Amino acid sequence: MQQHPSVKHGWLRAILFLLIYLLVTIAATTLVTVVAVMLFNSTLPIYLFYSSILINFMTGTVLVMLFRKLVDKESFSSIGLQWKGFGKERAAGFIAAVLMMTLLSTIIWMMGLLQWFTVDVDWQGITFVFVALVLVAFVEELVFRGYVLQNLMHSMRRENALIASAVLFAVFHSMNPNFNLLAFINIFIAGFLLGVNYIYTRNLWFSIFFHFSWNFVQGPVLGFDVSGIELPSLLQQNIRGSILITGGAFGLEASWLTTLTALLACIALYFIFQKKYPLQSAA
Repeated sequence: MQQHPSVKHGWLRAILFLLIYLLVTIAATTLVTVVAVMLFNSTLPIYLFYSSILINFMTGTVLVMLFRKLVDKESFSSIGLQWKGFGKERAAGFIAAVLMMTLLSTIIWMMGLLQWFTVDVDWQGITFVFVALVLVAFVEELVFRGYVLQNLMHSMRRENALIASAVLFAVFHSMNPNFNLLAFINIFIAGFLLGVNYIYTRNLWFSIFFHFSWNFVQGPVLGFDVSGIELPSLLQQNIRGSILITGGAFGLEASWLTTLTALLACIALYFIFQKKYPLQSAA
């Protein structure tokens, strides 16, 4: 016998989840910050970065599990983590992000606004950041596409649910350093791009692989800041010119070049997935 959700409306389940997720994350991060100030004052920034990633990962994963069981009355596995049969989606997500990031950085380089140079590489730092970005990609997709978008689709048309989830995704990132209006617009578009596969497949691996690839190539490989955060990288940059083009201290996610590129990618992927999943297109 199928059980009914404890909270009837999907949109309300999504909002309640995000409020609790935000409150628990802030409370836990504040507690860790106090401890870090008392014990590790000289190395506070790096401890805070990695601890906040871990807190976010643990909070998001545990809360999704609890909400799926206690509120949605659904299994955690139904969130969209089926691995078998989605190899093409994983590859497409990873490659699409690499191509987009390569295109954007090449355009800025050809405009004479960007130069790269090498220094001694912090391989330990790169390794830690690699793991951190895997956790970030997994938990943010689990939260915003897996839980929020799926529940919103229970209350509204899937295209409207996709737009609403993308707005919430952008609002969530508004707490990042050096956030601005163009960054908000681009992260909203990114939220749409990350969710367009999910509304057809109910599977998260396209978005997880895209999300990780985008962040890792942007930061640890090419040396841009990632959503306002400076990370260890293989290449160092000498960048100049308008921040509307380069993204400035927020990274390429605050560049109007990203706006154009991501919009074109959204349109292309939307029609590709509509054609690939014709039965689901009528859902």
